[in-house]
Amino acid sequence: MKKTLLVILSILIVCSTQAKHRKHKKTVKQVNKIEAIKMQRTACYGRCPAYKIELSKNGNVIYTAIRFTEDSGVFEKNIGEKGATDIFDQALTTKVDTCKNEYMIRPVDLPGLIFTITYADSTKIINNANFGPEVLKKLADKMDELTGKKVDETWHRKIK
Repeated sequence: MKKTLLVILSILIVCSTQAKHRKHKKTVKQVNKIEAIKMQRTACYGRCPAYKIELSKNGNVIYTAIRFTEDSGVFEKNIGEKGATDIFDQALTTKVDTCKNEYMIRPVDLPGLIFTITYADSTKIINNANFGPEVLKKLADKMDELTGKKVDETWHRKIK
């Protein structure tokens, strides 16, 4: 009886360890699934800055200053794969892929926040993300940190 109980207990421990290992492997695999994240802040009826920040998995950042920004035009720089992976990890660990595709916006004169997350096999667009969960606001803050909301000497003007 004791031997049977010991065998069953051993099997349960091995199974739970394997399940944790598989879960960790899946998380590591998902990190490589995000190809790019684009964040766009849209205009309002006032002087709200409108711009786009696009980050690819190789660390390339494209900042497009559209309206009411300190700079105007399209700028580019590379923050390295590690910098991109840090932001992609935040998106994955906070599970932004489970967010709704659109959040209701009450006042029509407020600026919008749109995320486009490109995965290896699909694309997720989240409209009015500023009215969504706090994780989207934190991701927006992280994306804004890439530019500091202005262009400095680390950026190169991209000619179209």
